[in-house]
Amino acid sequence: MAVDALLDTGDEVWTYDPKSQLQITNGGRLAKAKKPNSLVAAVEGRHTLYRLADSLFVDVEVRGLEATLRRGVLNGRELTTLIASNEIASTLAYYRKLGFRDGTPWHATKTRVTLREYRKGTAQWTIHVDGTFAFENVRTPTKAASRDAAIALAEKKISAKERSGYTLRLIDLKDAEHPNPEPKLPKSTPSQPLIAKRPSFPKPATAHGAVDSAIAILRDLHNRIDRFHFVAECIDAESDRTRVAAVEGNTDFFLNLHRPRLGRWRTAKPNTPKLGESSWSYFLRTYGSITWILDPAADAGLEMFYCGNVTGGGWSCLEIAEDIYDIDALADAVGNPALEVIDVFHGGWHTDRSFAFDTRTRGRTGDAAIIPFGERLVELPAPPRANTVKPFGDWLLGRVLTQTKLAEKNLRELL
Repeated sequence: MAVDALLDTGDEVWTYDPKSQLQITNGGRLAKAKKPNSLVAAVEGRHTLYRLADSLFVDVEVRGLEATLRRGVLNGRELTTLIASNEIASTLAYYRKLGFRDGTPWHATKTRVTLREYRKGTAQWTIHVDGTFAFENVRTPTKAASRDAAIALAEKKISAKERSGYTLRLIDLKDAEHPNPEPKLPKSTPSQPLIAKRPSFPKPATAHGAVDSAIAILRDLHNRIDRFHFVAECIDAESDRTRVAAVEGNTDFFLNLHRPRLGRWRTAKPNTPKLGESSWSYFLRTYGSITWILDPAADAGLEMFYCGNVTGGGWSCLEIAEDIYDIDALADAVGNPALEVIDVFHGGWHTDRSFAFDTRTRGRTGDAAIIPFGERLVELPAPPRANTVKPFGDWLLGRVLTQTKLAEKNLRELL
Protein backbone atom coordinates (compact mmCIF):
# COMPACT_ATOMS: atom_id res chain seq x y z
CA MET A 1 0.00 0.00 0.00
CA ALA A 2 1.24 3.51 -0.77
CA VAL A 3 2.65 5.44 2.17
CA ASP A 4 -0.07 7.53 3.85
CA ALA A 5 -2.56 6.43 1.19
CA LEU A 6 -6.17 7.23 2.05
CA LEU A 7 -7.29 4.61 -0.47
CA ASP A 8 -5.22 2.09 -2.38
CA THR A 9 -6.99 -0.50 -4.50
CA GLY A 10 -3.94 -1.33 -6.56
CA ASP A 11 -5.34 0.54 -9.55
CA GLU A 12 -6.66 3.69 -7.88
CA VAL A 13 -4.77 5.51 -5.15
CA TRP A 14 -5.86 8.53 -3.10
CA THR A 15 -3.12 10.33 -1.21
CA TYR A 16 -1.84 13.80 -0.37
CA ASP A 17 0.79 15.63 -2.38
CA PRO A 18 3.65 17.56 -0.71
CA LYS A 19 1.34 20.60 -0.42
CA SER A 20 -1.31 18.52 1.39
CA GLN A 21 -3.66 18.62 -1.58
CA LEU A 22 -5.64 15.51 -2.42
CA GLN A 23 -4.37 13.69 -5.49
CA ILE A 24 -5.95 10.70 -7.18
CA THR A 25 -4.25 8.39 -9.65
CA ASN A 26 -5.98 5.71 -11.66
CA GLY A 27 -3.88 3.25 -13.62
CA GLY A 28 -0.92 5.50 -12.92
CA ARG A 29 -2.61 8.56 -14.46
CA LEU A 30 -3.06 11.61 -12.26
CA ALA A 31 -6.55 13.14 -12.24
CA LYS A 32 -6.48 16.86 -12.99
CA ALA A 33 -8.77 19.16 -11.03
CA LYS A 34 -11.38 20.88 -13.19
CA LYS A 35 -14.29 22.78 -11.74
CA PRO A 36 -17.46 23.96 -13.44
CA ASN A 37 -17.57 27.64 -14.33
CA SER A 38 -19.81 30.01 -12.40
CA LEU A 39 -22.46 30.08 -15.11
CA VAL A 40 -23.01 26.31 -15.13
CA ALA A 41 -26.54 24.95 -15.01
CA ALA A 42 -28.26 24.38 -11.67
CA VAL A 43 -28.05 20.97 -10.05
CA GLU A 44 -30.66 18.59 -11.47
CA GLY A 45 -29.77 15.58 -9.36
CA ARG A 46 -27.23 14.21 -6.91
CA HIS A 47 -25.61 10.87 -6.05
CA THR A 48 -23.40 10.36 -3.01
CA LEU A 49 -21.43 7.31 -1.93
CA TYR A 50 -19.58 6.96 1.37
CA ARG A 51 -16.77 4.82 2.69
CA LEU A 52 -17.44 5.62 6.32
CA ALA A 53 -14.66 3.60 7.90
CA ASP A 54 -12.11 5.71 5.99
CA SER A 55 -14.11 9.00 6.09
CA LEU A 56 -14.17 9.14 2.27
CA PHE A 57 -16.92 10.16 -0.14
CA VAL A 58 -17.77 10.29 -3.84
CA ASP A 59 -20.29 12.98 -4.76
CA VAL A 60 -21.86 13.61 -8.15
CA GLU A 61 -23.88 16.68 -9.14
CA VAL A 62 -25.86 16.30 -12.37
CA ARG A 63 -25.90 19.52 -14.38
CA GLY A 64 -27.37 18.95 -17.81
CA LEU A 65 -24.99 17.10 -20.13
CA GLU A 66 -22.15 17.50 -17.67
CA ALA A 67 -21.70 16.34 -14.10
CA THR A 68 -19.41 17.47 -11.30
CA LEU A 69 -17.52 14.58 -9.70
CA ARG A 70 -16.12 15.27 -6.24
CA ARG A 71 -13.97 12.74 -4.46
CA GLY A 72 -12.59 13.51 -1.07
CA VAL A 73 -12.24 13.23 2.68
CA LEU A 74 -15.19 14.05 4.89
CA ASN A 75 -14.47 17.39 6.56
CA GLY A 76 -11.25 17.55 4.56
CA ARG A 77 -9.67 17.88 1.13
CA GLU A 78 -11.48 17.04 -2.08
CA LEU A 79 -10.71 16.82 -5.79
CA THR A 80 -13.29 18.12 -8.27
CA THR A 81 -13.38 16.97 -11.87
CA LEU A 82 -15.98 16.92 -14.63
CA ILE A 83 -17.53 13.90 -16.35
CA ALA A 84 -20.20 13.51 -19.00
CA SER A 85 -23.64 12.76 -17.60
CA ASN A 86 -23.74 9.49 -19.52
CA GLU A 87 -20.70 8.36 -17.47
CA ILE A 88 -22.45 8.72 -14.10
CA ALA A 89 -23.84 5.18 -13.89
CA SER A 90 -20.51 3.53 -14.70
CA THR A 91 -18.64 5.85 -12.31
CA LEU A 92 -20.97 4.99 -9.42
CA ALA A 93 -20.76 1.28 -10.21
CA TYR A 94 -16.97 1.49 -10.20
CA TYR A 95 -16.82 3.07 -6.75
CA ARG A 96 -19.36 0.63 -5.34
CA LYS A 97 -16.92 -2.12 -6.28
CA LEU A 98 -14.24 -0.24 -4.34
CA GLY A 99 -16.29 -0.45 -1.17
CA PHE A 100 -18.18 2.84 -1.29
CA ARG A 101 -21.79 2.46 -0.22
CA ASP A 102 -24.84 4.39 -1.33
CA GLY A 103 -26.29 6.80 1.14
CA THR A 104 -28.28 9.76 -0.09
CA PRO A 105 -26.87 13.20 -0.84
CA TRP A 106 -28.42 14.28 2.46
CA HIS A 107 -27.57 11.43 4.82
CA ALA A 108 -25.16 8.51 4.90
CA THR A 109 -27.11 6.48 7.46
CA LYS A 110 -30.20 6.94 9.59
CA THR A 111 -28.04 8.60 12.24
CA ARG A 112 -25.47 10.56 10.15
CA VAL A 113 -26.64 13.47 8.01
CA THR A 114 -24.64 15.24 5.30
CA LEU A 115 -23.56 18.84 5.78
CA ARG A 116 -22.45 20.90 2.77
CA GLU A 117 -20.37 24.03 3.25
CA TYR A 118 -20.32 26.77 0.59
CA ARG A 119 -17.92 29.71 0.50
CA LYS A 120 -17.63 33.07 -1.20
CA GLY A 121 -14.39 34.75 -0.32
CA THR A 122 -14.23 34.68 3.47
CA ALA A 123 -17.99 34.19 3.85
CA GLN A 124 -19.28 30.67 4.46
CA TRP A 125 -22.73 29.08 4.56
CA THR A 126 -23.77 25.55 5.41
CA ILE A 127 -26.88 23.55 4.63
CA HIS A 128 -28.05 20.15 5.82
CA VAL A 129 -31.33 18.27 5.96
CA ASP A 130 -32.32 16.39 9.10
CA GLY A 131 -35.74 14.79 9.24
CA THR A 132 -38.21 17.32 7.86
CA PHE A 133 -35.99 20.33 8.57
CA ALA A 134 -33.58 22.22 6.30
CA PHE A 135 -30.84 23.72 8.49
CA GLU A 136 -28.78 26.73 7.46
CA ASN A 137 -25.51 27.36 9.32
CA VAL A 138 -26.18 24.33 11.52
CA ARG A 139 -28.58 26.00 13.98
CA THR A 140 -31.18 27.76 11.83
CA PRO A 141 -33.93 25.28 10.89
CA THR A 142 -36.82 25.70 8.49
CA LYS A 143 -39.64 23.20 8.98
CA ALA A 144 -41.04 21.62 5.82
CA ALA A 145 -44.13 19.51 5.26
CA SER A 146 -42.06 16.38 4.56
CA ARG A 147 -38.49 15.20 4.15
CA ASP A 148 -38.77 15.50 0.36
CA ALA A 149 -40.03 19.06 0.80
CA ALA A 150 -37.08 19.83 3.10
CA ILE A 151 -34.66 18.51 0.46
CA ALA A 152 -36.36 20.57 -2.26
CA LEU A 153 -36.07 23.65 -0.04
CA ALA A 154 -32.38 22.95 0.56
CA GLU A 155 -31.75 22.62 -3.18
CA LYS A 156 -33.57 25.90 -3.81
CA LYS A 157 -31.39 27.65 -1.25
CA ILE A 158 -28.24 26.12 -2.76
CA SER A 159 -29.22 27.30 -6.24
CA ALA A 160 -29.70 30.85 -4.93
CA LYS A 161 -26.34 30.80 -3.18
CA GLU A 162 -24.56 29.50 -6.29
CA ARG A 163 -26.09 32.25 -8.40
CA SER A 164 -24.68 34.78 -5.93
CA GLY A 165 -21.17 33.32 -6.25
CA TYR A 166 -20.93 30.70 -3.51
CA THR A 167 -19.22 27.40 -4.34
CA LEU A 168 -19.20 24.06 -2.54
CA ARG A 169 -15.95 23.65 -0.61
CA LEU A 170 -16.56 20.99 2.03
CA ILE A 171 -18.71 17.91 2.66
CA ASP A 172 -19.02 16.49 6.16
CA LEU A 173 -21.29 14.32 8.31
CA LYS A 174 -22.92 15.23 11.60
CA ASP A 175 -25.01 13.28 14.06
CA ALA A 176 -28.71 13.37 13.29
CA GLU A 177 -31.09 15.01 15.75
CA HIS A 178 -34.30 13.90 14.01
CA PRO A 179 -35.57 10.62 12.50
CA ASN A 180 -34.28 9.84 9.01
CA PRO A 181 -35.08 6.87 6.76
CA GLU A 182 -32.60 4.10 6.06
CA PRO A 183 -30.96 4.92 2.67
CA LYS A 184 -32.23 2.59 -0.04
CA LEU A 185 -29.48 0.78 -1.89
CA PRO A 186 -29.84 0.31 -5.65
CA LYS A 187 -30.10 -3.25 -6.96
CA SER A 188 -26.68 -2.93 -8.57
CA THR A 189 -24.97 -2.43 -5.17
CA PRO A 190 -22.71 -5.41 -4.36
CA SER A 191 -24.24 -7.45 -1.56
CA GLN A 192 -22.64 -7.26 1.87
CA PRO A 193 -22.01 -10.40 3.91
CA LEU A 194 -24.83 -11.03 6.35
CA ILE A 195 -23.88 -10.47 9.96
CA ALA A 196 -25.71 -12.71 12.40
CA LYS A 197 -27.69 -11.09 15.17
CA ARG A 198 -26.45 -11.21 18.72
CA PRO A 199 -27.46 -14.50 20.33
CA SER A 200 -29.51 -14.42 23.50
CA PHE A 201 -27.63 -14.81 26.75
CA PRO A 202 -29.38 -16.18 29.85
CA LYS A 203 -29.79 -13.82 32.76
CA PRO A 204 -27.15 -14.69 35.36
CA ALA A 205 -28.21 -15.59 38.88
CA THR A 206 -25.09 -14.27 40.62
CA ALA A 207 -22.53 -11.50 40.28
CA HIS A 208 -19.94 -14.13 39.33
CA GLY A 209 -22.25 -15.35 36.56
CA ALA A 210 -22.66 -11.73 35.44
CA VAL A 211 -18.89 -11.56 34.90
CA ASP A 212 -19.08 -14.69 32.71
CA SER A 213 -21.99 -13.21 30.74
CA ALA A 214 -20.18 -9.92 30.14
CA ILE A 215 -17.11 -11.75 28.83
CA ALA A 216 -19.30 -13.98 26.63
CA ILE A 217 -21.00 -10.91 25.09
CA LEU A 218 -17.68 -9.22 24.31
CA ARG A 219 -16.23 -12.46 22.91
CA ASP A 220 -19.29 -12.90 20.71
CA LEU A 221 -19.02 -9.38 19.26
CA HIS A 222 -15.27 -9.77 18.72
CA ASN A 223 -15.85 -12.99 16.74
CA ARG A 224 -19.12 -12.12 15.00
CA ILE A 225 -17.98 -8.73 13.65
CA ASP A 226 -14.29 -9.04 12.89
CA ARG A 227 -13.59 -5.54 11.55
CA PHE A 228 -13.21 -2.07 13.05
CA HIS A 229 -12.74 -3.31 16.63
CA PHE A 230 -11.19 -6.08 18.69
CA VAL A 231 -10.72 -7.30 22.25
CA ALA A 232 -7.01 -7.61 22.98
CA GLU A 233 -7.63 -10.60 25.26
CA CYS A 234 -9.00 -12.51 22.23
CA ILE A 235 -6.08 -11.58 19.96
CA ASP A 236 -3.17 -13.72 18.84
CA ALA A 237 -0.23 -11.35 18.34
CA GLU A 238 0.89 -13.09 15.14
CA SER A 239 -2.18 -14.41 13.33
CA ASP A 240 -4.36 -11.39 14.21
CA ARG A 241 -1.76 -8.73 13.49
CA THR A 242 -3.56 -7.49 10.37
CA ARG A 243 -6.80 -7.02 12.31
CA VAL A 244 -4.99 -5.03 14.98
CA ALA A 245 -3.18 -2.88 12.40
CA ALA A 246 -6.44 -2.01 10.64
CA VAL A 247 -7.82 -0.49 13.87
CA GLU A 248 -4.70 0.70 15.72
CA GLY A 249 -2.02 2.03 13.40
CA ASN A 250 0.76 1.95 16.00
CA THR A 251 0.70 -1.84 15.89
CA ASP A 252 4.13 -2.69 17.32
CA PHE A 253 3.75 -0.20 20.17
CA PHE A 254 0.26 -1.49 20.97
CA LEU A 255 1.26 -5.15 20.98
CA ASN A 256 4.29 -4.48 23.17
CA LEU A 257 2.37 -2.27 25.58
CA HIS A 258 -0.42 -4.80 26.11
CA ARG A 259 1.55 -8.02 25.66
CA PRO A 260 0.58 -9.47 29.10
CA ARG A 261 -3.10 -9.06 28.19
CA LEU A 262 -3.01 -10.48 24.65
CA GLY A 263 -4.89 -13.75 24.22
CA ARG A 264 -5.82 -14.12 27.90
CA TRP A 265 -9.33 -15.27 27.01
CA ARG A 266 -8.37 -17.74 24.31
CA THR A 267 -8.48 -20.61 26.80
CA ALA A 268 -10.35 -18.96 29.69
CA LYS A 269 -13.77 -20.32 30.58
CA PRO A 270 -16.30 -19.86 33.39
CA ASN A 271 -14.96 -21.04 36.70
CA THR A 272 -16.31 -22.11 40.08
CA PRO A 273 -16.19 -19.22 42.55
CA LYS A 274 -14.21 -19.82 45.68
CA LEU A 275 -15.91 -19.57 49.05
CA GLY A 276 -16.38 -15.88 49.89
CA GLU A 277 -14.70 -14.73 46.66
CA SER A 278 -15.87 -11.35 45.40
CA SER A 279 -16.90 -11.02 41.76
CA TRP A 280 -13.89 -8.70 41.21
CA SER A 281 -11.49 -11.31 42.54
CA TYR A 282 -13.26 -13.94 40.44
CA PHE A 283 -12.84 -11.75 37.34
CA LEU A 284 -9.12 -11.29 37.96
CA ARG A 285 -8.53 -15.00 38.58
CA THR A 286 -10.59 -16.21 35.62
CA TYR A 287 -10.18 -13.54 32.92
CA GLY A 288 -7.56 -11.06 34.15
CA SER A 289 -8.40 -7.94 32.14
CA ILE A 290 -10.53 -6.33 29.41
CA THR A 291 -9.00 -4.18 26.67
CA TRP A 292 -11.64 -3.37 24.04
CA ILE A 293 -10.33 -1.25 21.14
CA LEU A 294 -12.51 0.50 18.54
CA ASP A 295 -11.88 2.30 15.31
CA PRO A 296 -12.72 6.01 15.85
CA ALA A 297 -15.34 5.67 13.09
CA ALA A 298 -17.26 3.26 15.37
CA ASP A 299 -17.27 5.27 18.59
CA ALA A 300 -20.48 7.33 18.26
CA GLY A 301 -22.29 7.58 21.58
CA LEU A 302 -19.48 5.93 23.57
CA GLU A 303 -17.24 7.58 26.15
CA MET A 304 -13.78 6.97 24.70
CA PHE A 305 -10.21 7.44 25.92
CA TYR A 306 -6.67 6.38 25.03
CA CYS A 307 -5.51 3.40 27.06
CA GLY A 308 -2.67 4.57 29.26
CA ASN A 309 -3.24 8.16 28.10
CA VAL A 310 -0.91 7.51 25.18
CA THR A 311 -1.37 7.49 21.41
CA GLY A 312 -0.90 3.90 20.30
CA GLY A 313 -2.35 2.53 23.52
CA GLY A 314 -5.66 1.99 21.79
CA TRP A 315 -8.90 4.00 21.51
CA SER A 316 -11.15 2.38 24.08
CA CYS A 317 -14.42 2.67 25.99
CA LEU A 318 -13.73 -0.31 28.26
CA GLU A 319 -10.34 -1.06 29.78
CA ILE A 320 -10.29 -3.01 33.05
CA ALA A 321 -7.29 -4.37 34.92
CA GLU A 322 -5.72 -4.27 38.37
CA ASP A 323 -2.69 -2.25 37.28
CA ILE A 324 -4.44 0.71 35.63
CA TYR A 325 -3.22 3.54 37.83
CA ASP A 326 -0.80 4.28 40.69
CA ILE A 327 -3.05 5.89 43.29
CA ASP A 328 -0.15 6.22 45.74
CA ALA A 329 1.56 8.63 43.35
CA LEU A 330 -1.56 10.81 43.18
CA ALA A 331 -1.90 10.74 46.98
CA ASP A 332 1.71 11.91 47.31
CA ALA A 333 1.27 14.58 44.61
CA VAL A 334 -1.76 16.18 46.29
CA GLY A 335 -0.54 15.55 49.83
CA ASN A 336 -3.53 13.45 50.88
CA PRO A 337 -2.62 9.90 51.93
CA ALA A 338 -6.30 9.18 52.59
CA LEU A 339 -6.71 8.71 48.81
CA GLU A 340 -4.83 5.41 49.09
CA VAL A 341 -8.11 3.65 49.95
CA ILE A 342 -9.08 4.16 46.29
CA ASP A 343 -8.30 1.27 43.93
CA VAL A 344 -8.54 2.36 40.27
CA PHE A 345 -9.60 -0.45 37.93
CA HIS A 346 -10.79 1.30 34.73
CA GLY A 347 -8.94 3.40 32.15
CA GLY A 348 -9.74 7.00 31.23
CA TRP A 349 -8.43 8.53 34.46
CA HIS A 350 -6.98 11.43 32.47
CA THR A 351 -10.38 12.39 31.00
CA ASP A 352 -12.58 11.73 34.06
CA ARG A 353 -13.94 8.57 32.43
CA SER A 354 -12.41 6.16 34.89
CA PHE A 355 -13.85 4.11 37.75
CA ALA A 356 -12.38 2.95 41.02
CA PHE A 357 -13.23 0.89 44.06
CA ASP A 358 -13.79 2.76 47.30
CA THR A 359 -12.49 0.09 49.64
CA ARG A 360 -13.99 1.77 52.72
CA THR A 361 -17.35 0.22 51.83
CA ARG A 362 -18.09 -3.34 50.76
CA GLY A 363 -21.37 -5.00 49.89
CA ARG A 364 -22.81 -8.43 50.62
CA THR A 365 -20.64 -10.12 47.95
CA GLY A 366 -17.41 -8.66 49.30
CA ASP A 367 -17.10 -6.28 46.35
CA ALA A 368 -16.04 -2.72 47.16
CA ALA A 369 -18.22 0.24 46.20
CA ILE A 370 -17.63 1.58 42.67
CA ILE A 371 -17.18 5.33 42.22
CA PRO A 372 -16.29 7.55 39.22
CA PHE A 373 -12.63 8.54 39.18
CA GLY A 374 -10.54 11.23 37.56
CA GLU A 375 -7.01 12.44 38.23
CA ARG A 376 -8.38 15.75 39.52
CA LEU A 377 -9.62 14.00 42.65
CA VAL A 378 -7.97 15.57 45.70
CA GLU A 379 -10.44 14.72 48.49
CA LEU A 380 -12.35 11.53 49.22
CA PRO A 381 -16.11 11.67 48.71
CA ALA A 382 -18.41 10.59 51.52
CA PRO A 383 -18.22 6.80 51.83
CA PRO A 384 -21.11 5.00 50.07
CA ARG A 385 -23.57 3.05 52.21
CA ALA A 386 -23.09 -0.71 52.16
CA ASN A 387 -26.69 -1.34 51.05
CA THR A 388 -26.10 0.73 47.89
CA VAL A 389 -23.06 -1.23 46.67
CA LYS A 390 -23.57 -2.92 43.31
CA PRO A 391 -21.31 -5.96 42.87
CA PHE A 392 -18.59 -5.53 40.27
CA GLY A 393 -20.04 -8.32 38.11
CA ASP A 394 -23.48 -6.68 37.92
CA TRP A 395 -21.89 -3.29 37.18
CA LEU A 396 -19.73 -4.83 34.45
CA LEU A 397 -22.60 -6.66 32.76
CA GLY A 398 -24.77 -3.55 32.69
CA ARG A 399 -21.96 -1.51 31.15
CA VAL A 400 -21.11 -4.17 28.57
CA LEU A 401 -24.74 -4.54 27.50
CA THR A 402 -25.08 -0.78 26.96
CA GLN A 403 -21.75 -0.34 25.20
CA THR A 404 -21.97 -3.35 22.89
CA LYS A 405 -25.47 -2.34 21.78
CA LEU A 406 -24.19 1.09 20.73
CA ALA A 407 -20.98 -0.28 19.22
CA GLU A 408 -22.75 -2.95 17.19
CA LYS A 409 -25.05 -0.35 15.66
CA ASN A 410 -22.02 1.75 14.73
CA LEU A 411 -20.08 -1.25 13.39
CA ARG A 412 -22.95 -2.39 11.18
CA GLU A 413 -23.05 1.05 9.58
CA LEU A 414 -19.39 0.65 8.57
CA LEU A 415 -19.72 -2.82 7.00
